[in-house]
Amino acid sequence: MSRHIRWQAVLALLGLLLIVALLSYAAYTYTTEDVPARGGVFVEGVVGNPQYINPVLCQHNEVDRDLCALVYNGLLKWDEQGDLQPDLAERWEASPASDVFTFTLRSDARWHDGLRVTADDVLFTVELMQDPDLPVLPDLATLWRAVIAQKLDDRTLLFQLSEPYAPFPDYTTIRWFGVLPKHYWQRYRARDLTQAQLNTQPIGSGPFRVIELDSRHVRLEPNPRAFASPPFLDALEFRFFPDYPSILAAAEVGEVQGVRRILPEYISQAESLPNLQLFTSPLPGYTLILFNLNAANAPFLADPQVRQALAHGIDRQRLLDLVIPGVGVLADSPIPPGAWAHDPTIPRYASDLEAADELLAEAGWRDLNGDGVRERQGVDLEFILLSDDAPHSILLNQAIAADLARIGVRAIPQPISFTGLVNDFLLPRNFTAAILNWEVLGDPDPYPLWHSSQATPEGQNYSGWSNREADQAMEQARIISDREQRRQFYARFQQVFAAEVPAILLYYPLYTYAASTAIQDMEVGRLNEPAERFTTFARWYTLTRKVTLTERRTLQLDNQPR
Repeated sequence: MSRHIRWQAVLALLGLLLIVALLSYAAYTYTTEDVPARGGVFVEGVVGNPQYINPVLCQHNEVDRDLCALVYNGLLKWDEQGDLQPDLAERWEASPASDVFTFTLRSDARWHDGLRVTADDVLFTVELMQDPDLPVLPDLATLWRAVIAQKLDDRTLLFQLSEPYAPFPDYTTIRWFGVLPKHYWQRYRARDLTQAQLNTQPIGSGPFRVIELDSRHVRLEPNPRAFASPPFLDALEFRFFPDYPSILAAAEVGEVQGVRRILPEYISQAESLPNLQLFTSPLPGYTLILFNLNAANAPFLADPQVRQALAHGIDRQRLLDLVIPGVGVLADSPIPPGAWAHDPTIPRYASDLEAADELLAEAGWRDLNGDGVRERQGVDLEFILLSDDAPHSILLNQAIAADLARIGVRAIPQPISFTGLVNDFLLPRNFTAAILNWEVLGDPDPYPLWHSSQATPEGQNYSGWSNREADQAMEQARIISDREQRRQFYARFQQVFAAEVPAILLYYPLYTYAASTAIQDMEVGRLNEPAERFTTFARWYTLTRKVTLTERRTLQLDNQPR
């Protein structure tokens, strides 16, 4: 009897274990969770309308630049660190003298119509860039007219430069050189390019194709060849607005899911919208107070000691924290952090009123009459400080003037339109000091802005700064391809710049992007330019579907690289 009972107990235990196993299996098999599903359109609000979705004409218009970066390719592209990576070209080589560059195209590069991208397309685009009838940026035209391009075979090209220029590969990125399909554009002369219908019906090779375009919107759909796996979203749409308040109003009611850029004066408003998430990224460039070292009405600016004192007199961190929060991060070098040539050891000018007072006193500037403004030999230490008339620029200008007043310097704020600032003051060198924004894309070469040879009326060295040691460092860094050697020359340039203070660096600008909280797995990393905000587009999604854990595991295995 007891033996029979023991067998019943054993069988009951086995049955219980079987039930537990079955329940565990069912729970594992049938418990569900949400995963991304395909479908949906991401609608972004932008200010303005496209004019030329054409990479040789798009440099003047922000909407054009964004669309060209999505529809076309360059030979190379920048990664998040600002380093060059393959794009249409799978590899490239530089000669030891940095005057000959060879590019090999990818064998799988195709236009949206399915035809191969060949060396003939690249040569055709070079010839357009060199044509004097093409309305391209003057500096860009000058660079390409100094290049002899040669086709070695259908996939290989050689560029011979008239002189060594190590940064040349950066000018083959989409920002400066997007390749056009010869078989569509060869029927147009350069002077007629702006009238071509293809400017609004583009055929490119990039990650997106233009499907619809009218006065209200443009719809782009992913190019299947450009993605390892299809994006979750079906399309990307730009909707055109007259101004940013209109976009924010549309975002508040859900008419758009993205805002191309949140300007500093609208950051607080955007933060208050519960359905928006903000992303911030530094942009390559810097905002500075540029001095005209040859200004006849302010000869004191030619004295480095005075410029050092002015730098110590401005509390830049307070300005960024309290006056224009969210606009930028503190800048100390004309080669931004993150760039391979940035020197973190350069001297920095912290707010130091005592140091400013000592420097100005040593230079002979004292407030002898007690009016609050220093003078020397009957001349007051004062100047006009120009800026553009954006709200945050006006606040910045006024705050800087208040800071300088503490050390006995009278800076007179004068905001004007950006166009007036450039055309009436900057280009003719008709200014004393101005708050300006410089863009520094790709290679950190500072030559165009700071070499003494560029202080001519045609150059961009608007300050007129001339320093032989800095010139030599910039010259040497341009003609050698070895990055470590270039880094050393640029380090020397930055040390000299910090000691001379031809300009007071204020901040590195921040780019703020807004998107609906309904957009999942969205990420905006370090950007070289705003168009790169769509780099991770393939992962974005709004729709979900339920799957079992077994299906989830299968999906994960299917998505693993092989």
